[in-house]
Amino acid sequence: MQVTLSLVFFTMCVRSIAPLFVNPEESRLYAISCYITEPFVIPTRFILAKLNVGQNTPIDVAFLVSSLIIWLLVNLLPTI
Repeated sequence: MQVTLSLVFFTMCVRSIAPLFVNPEESRLYAISCYITEPFVIPTRFILAKLNVGQNTPIDVAFLVSSLIIWLLVNLLPTI
């Protein structure tokens, strides 16, 4: 479980950095990273939309919150 979450977190990091170097519409790396990480971001996006949090910001708050949750899980699972 921890390895899977670590890979997802790594993929989220790739997804956040890839647009700085490649065109997201043409990059397979970006498309694959979106395909892998989107199932983790969609529930957070849904909850934040219901709470009306981060709707008018230029930053994808749901992506940041999802990344933080996965990072916390990766770091807290060994202690449980």
